[in-house]
Amino acid sequence: MPEFAEPVFGYTVQDHWLLSRVTRIVTAMSLATRTDQFLGHTRSEACGHAEGETTSEPRPSTLETLSPSRAADFKQCPRLFRFRSIDRIPETPSTYQARGTAAHLALERLFDLPAEKRTASRLFDLFREAWTSLRSTTEYSGLFETMEEERAWGIESLGVIANYLTLEDPVSISPLDSELEMSEEVGDIVIRGILDRLDERPDGHLVITDYKTGSAPPERFALTAFFALKIYALLVRSRFGRTPAELRLMYLGNSTVYSIPVSDRMLDGMERQLLALATAIRRAISRYNFPPRPSVLCGWCSFQDICPAFAGIDNRQARETQLTTNN
Repeated sequence: MPEFAEPVFGYTVQDHWLLSRVTRIVTAMSLATRTDQFLGHTRSEACGHAEGETTSEPRPSTLETLSPSRAADFKQCPRLFRFRSIDRIPETPSTYQARGTAAHLALERLFDLPAEKRTASRLFDLFREAWTSLRSTTEYSGLFETMEEERAWGIESLGVIANYLTLEDPVSISPLDSELEMSEEVGDIVIRGILDRLDERPDGHLVITDYKTGSAPPERFALTAFFALKIYALLVRSRFGRTPAELRLMYLGNSTVYSIPVSDRMLDGMERQLLALATAIRRAISRYNFPPRPSVLCGWCSFQDICPAFAGIDNRQARETQLTTNN
């Protein structure tokens, strides 16, 4: 296991490239939770807003931009979309989110190096450097109560990062781009997001890869996880005029890769679905009606305490109820 040494977090980061990437990714993650027209409320105010209720609070009247992740939120649960994108209720950063952000930064920078320098030790250093920058931001500065907790998390995180090297050899890969900012018009809406990695295979076909630092779900549940990647494939086709051949979800938590082939027929269907989803979101906005849609995923939702679907139910009971319902 790679060591998360004591001045693990004692790096003096003078690399402006890394600092700018940290700022850009953290900012992009924040912007992805809303559209420019959406106005925010506090958690208590959001809790008091009933569906269809008339208030003096200004409300969003339109939808002009959308990210793949927020589209997935609405598809999963309209109330989740409202909490994140309209009410913009802050969610407490987790150690898992911190690991994911630092890992994305480290992997992005790894592929900026010459192939022969993409070693395991360099990847671990890049993760340490990324976290050193992230831990000084407002979002993550108070994540750990003690240095011991932070160090234990760091050691576990390096183990997750090490799993990446069991899935592919970075020396043999030459990405066309990493952390690629996308912004494309799809019908009457602009779709914006950041694509983890775009590769070109030796046969000339494009491949989209998305990193996940968690563990892969059972294969029978994996297909829904490709929803956002299909949207990115649609954006790639729009920008480059080329249809990706493959979508890959790379789960570093348990060294698993799921992949599906892509076709123009699939992306045409995705475009129709996305436009229908945008219409449904606009209708929900106009009526201010975002009903909750309980599912097995509710057990991991950070808004249970204000969601009407779980009024009076504690988090553990909610998770157990949903697992029982969906098994």
